[in-house]
Amino acid sequence: MIRAGLDRVLASDLFRGAPQLSAFLTFIVDRALDGRSAELKGYTVAVEAFGRPPDFDPQSDPIVRVEAGRLRKALGQYYLGEGAADPVRIAIPVGAYVPAFEVDERAVLEAEPATAAAGDAAAQKGAPRRPDATVSRRWLLGAGLALLLGLASLASWYRIRDDEPPVPGARSLQPSVPVERAVKPTASTAAAHLPVMAIVIGELPPDPMANEIARRFVALLADAIAGFDDLVTVKAPLDPRATTVDADYVFELSATRFGDVIESAARLRAVKDGRIVWTGSSNRKFRFNAEDPELPEIARRLAIRLAEPFGVIHADFRQSSIMSPAMRCIFQALDFRLTMKAEDHLAARTCLEGVLEKDPNFHAAWSQLALLTLDEYTAGLNLQSGPPLDRALSAAMNAVRLAPSSARAQQAMMDVLFARGQPDEALAAGREALTRNPYDPDIMADLGARFVQLNRSAEGLPLLERAVSLSRGRPPWYDFYAFLGARLTGANKHAESHAARLLANEGPLSLLGRALHYAGAGDQAGFAAAVSGLAEASPLFRVDPRLFLERRGFSPPVIERIMSDLGPTILDLIKRP
Repeated sequence: MIRAGLDRVLASDLFRGAPQLSAFLTFIVDRALDGRSAELKGYTVAVEAFGRPPDFDPQSDPIVRVEAGRLRKALGQYYLGEGAADPVRIAIPVGAYVPAFEVDERAVLEAEPATAAAGDAAAQKGAPRRPDATVSRRWLLGAGLALLLGLASLASWYRIRDDEPPVPGARSLQPSVPVERAVKPTASTAAAHLPVMAIVIGELPPDPMANEIARRFVALLADAIAGFDDLVTVKAPLDPRATTVDADYVFELSATRFGDVIESAARLRAVKDGRIVWTGSSNRKFRFNAEDPELPEIARRLAIRLAEPFGVIHADFRQSSIMSPAMRCIFQALDFRLTMKAEDHLAARTCLEGVLEKDPNFHAAWSQLALLTLDEYTAGLNLQSGPPLDRALSAAMNAVRLAPSSARAQQAMMDVLFARGQPDEALAAGREALTRNPYDPDIMADLGARFVQLNRSAEGLPLLERAVSLSRGRPPWYDFYAFLGARLTGANKHAESHAARLLANEGPLSLLGRALHYAGAGDQAGFAAAVSGLAEASPLFRVDPRLFLERRGFSPPVIERIMSDLGPTILDLIKRP
């Protein structure tokens, strides 16, 4: 079936006129179907598919990356046109060269009656037939082909880790929704669930240039907020004379000019009850040039303040009676990042699974479910049956399929790939996420943390510091990785500025940071209390501190540094009753 799908792609008008793309696609699909996906690296593709010499250097010659981008675009165009009805779809995920295959189960099941008729004819000719052949055939075609081709392709795409030892003290649960299922690419239904914010331009000075500045500011603000497409929908600009607004929140902006100074006022109002959720004002001297370089930074900082995962809109919307059940689950997942408690993890995951049971096309729920599923592996929280890394990958793939332009979907893919031991592909996905929303502190911090874990703190610290400066309601793990990154670079005084935020939190990373802080300060009582708390919060740490760090993605050099800084008494402390 997959080879037939490949043949249809190659026979299309789009690919007939692109022999290099056709050769590239044929090469990677053949390798994947032959079980040789591990060979699909940039060097191999360049030498064997494109005929580059054996001394080919993928760092200096980007041909494979360029052609992979062209191939992704061509496949997207094909499935939007000639291949819209194809029962098999071939995709090349960002950051990899191993194809993923998606089978339309309906097309498979439609072929079943013909298969059954052929079986009946064979039986009439004396061929042996089992009594339960109809049930077996249905299972094989409906479940076997769709699941095995869909998930086996994911398994061959990324290294399967089905030999994961169970985390001590973890409880295994049966999943209430099979997250392994792949969804058919379609439009995401996010707009049906997200809060809507409208931007209204109120009173403006009569000066034409001041008006232009205000309107450009609104456009910049709307563009920046639009990047948070898994959390809010923005409408701008609306007619300020409108008496009714189809939105949950209205951002109202007015400005007055006094000489070369513009005095502006803004407020965020809840439409349902008229509450003023946030207000701000500014007196700034402008150059009265619509291209003023300060304007974009002001708009972006305000957008972050309002729309980031732990920002003003979402802090208020969490308490709102108008919040949709789906968004309540999204916020539960975000709130878990603040507490890192097992009961909060279970509640958020159960909630998201219920949402996806009703609406499998809500991409934001798939992104958050991928992250929560990862916690089964990294933290041993509420284990379900089946390898969590495979289930997390399936959820992330669904998010990317439904919303290819979503920064959060790419962020989820980054974290999944990183946990699967593929740092290069993970960083590529993280950079893609940051490109799609360069204003999201959560993506900045997440990508920065991956660099720190890889012992590349010089690259990660600037991202972490900016995320910390932009997010007032941030989770403590932002500060933990900033603290650790500063320590790894020898900036101990700078590290201590982040340690204070870890003192009031009882999450595993905060406790680890406190243990490192107290060990460096020579505070034995504080050190012992932090280690004891960490051993209680994480059974895996009590059993094997190194495995605890490895599961969370720390590279060997960083693990060695952490263990050295904790000191030789750590093992004695965690073994105390």
